[in-house]
Amino acid sequence: MLLIIEGMDRCGKSTLVQNLRKKYFKNPNIMAHHSSSPPDFEDPNGWEIEHYESLFIASKRLVNQLSYDIIFDRFHLGAIVYGEKYRNADPQPIYDLDRRFLSGYKNAALILLTDNNDGIASRDDGESLEKNMDDFTYTRAAFTNAFNQSTCRHKLHINISRNGGVEKTYDTVVEFLESLK
Repeated sequence: MLLIIEGMDRCGKSTLVQNLRKKYFKNPNIMAHHSSSPPDFEDPNGWEIEHYESLFIASKRLVNQLSYDIIFDRFHLGAIVYGEKYRNADPQPIYDLDRRFLSGYKNAALILLTDNNDGIASRDDGESLEKNMDDFTYTRAAFTNAFNQSTCRHKLHINISRNGGVEKTYDTVVEFLESLK
């Protein structure tokens, strides 16, 4: 399975990925964390498009041919949200990759983690990309919009506070993944 975990900073994405790798997935798996283009790269938007295309191609091969489970800890939706916010990047090429690689693909799932402003603020350690309540609101809306536009067949959006807190996220995700079998 190709599992993409997306969302705001401080919503528990990396913790969820760690728990899924330890407790849920039995096959060899690969986890990749989104990173932006190398510093001083001449065309960071072009780099991202090539980067995500190559990762989509490689991950689909590994899932389909070798039965790997691959988990991406923030992936292409993060590129849409933060590319648009910080570099005025056109999101359309990334949406095109979403359509090309995820539309109708039965072995992929997309999970979006968001939270209300108070929940995010309570977990913020000062290292987040978002620095204030307006940033939290903007980023949550941008991720929700990108998630809604994704063509991934199997999607789950979890609002952490409404779901009972970060500690409930793993169980909710496992229930969702089990429903896909």
